[in-house]
Amino acid sequence: MKLDVQNVSVSLGGRTIVKDASLGVQAGEFVGIIGPNGSGKTTMMKALRGLYPLEKGHILWDGDDLSSMKEKEIARRVAYMQQSVDVSFGYEAQDIVMTARYPYLKWWQQEGVDDHRIVEEAMKETGVWHLRERSIQSLSGGERQRVFFAKVLAQQTEVLLLDEPTAALDLVYADDIFYQGRRFCEQGKTILIVVHDLELAAKYCTKLVLISGGEIMATGNPRDVLTADHLHSAFHLSSAVYDDPYFKQQRIYIFPKGTTDITPYRRSTEIDESMSIFIERTTL
Repeated sequence: MKLDVQNVSVSLGGRTIVKDASLGVQAGEFVGIIGPNGSGKTTMMKALRGLYPLEKGHILWDGDDLSSMKEKEIARRVAYMQQSVDVSFGYEAQDIVMTARYPYLKWWQQEGVDDHRIVEEAMKETGVWHLRERSIQSLSGGERQRVFFAKVLAQQTEVLLLDEPTAALDLVYADDIFYQGRRFCEQGKTILIVVHDLELAAKYCTKLVLISGGEIMATGNPRDVLTADHLHSAFHLSSAVYDDPYFKQQRIYIFPKGTTDITPYRRSTEIDESMSIFIERTTL
């Protein structure tokens, strides 16, 4: 499903959080939303789901204006995994995942055989089927994340909005979620994912959107967005961005704050042509 964000601004509590954002996403793209804490990533994701009103601009899903769509219509197109979920109630994990089926049921209907099959498949996909009868409160943070990931899969939408789905996950499961996401996109889904692990984003995402101060600073393929200059502008850090010598992967080395001489951190005096380095106000 195609997404078109046109000059969108979002204000909360009298403060503009997202400023004049414009973005185009094609069906099948795996888009990483990156940027420092408090930059507006989560606000943007909630606006894309229709959870926040727009101060200005338009959000179009396949040409349909989000503001004119009813809740169930949105829920049949777009599934949203939020950053954190209140788990004060002791529902079983499978009941949490089953709530994803609500867009397809009338108020008087109960879940059918197909709904139970879809939930089972989603929980097996994310490796939590064996936890189906466990209270959500009894699960670890990582297990909960995988349950909520199963929930968005069970919603069977063309679009997934994932807000830091790898929080609390170990290295294996974090990588697996990105691997699955890339595979789903190759099958036709469109995914936007908020991510702090830039190397993981570079490894799997087909497009990155860098947000800082509520504004989109850069958009494009990972190689174009992940440069030392861009990282300094957004995160105010000194870094080196380079190609892994053994694998098809971008690497990012962050220098300690205040670094003015990179000599102690280098194994070689040579600088590869593909490497970008930013130290203080000097670019190499």
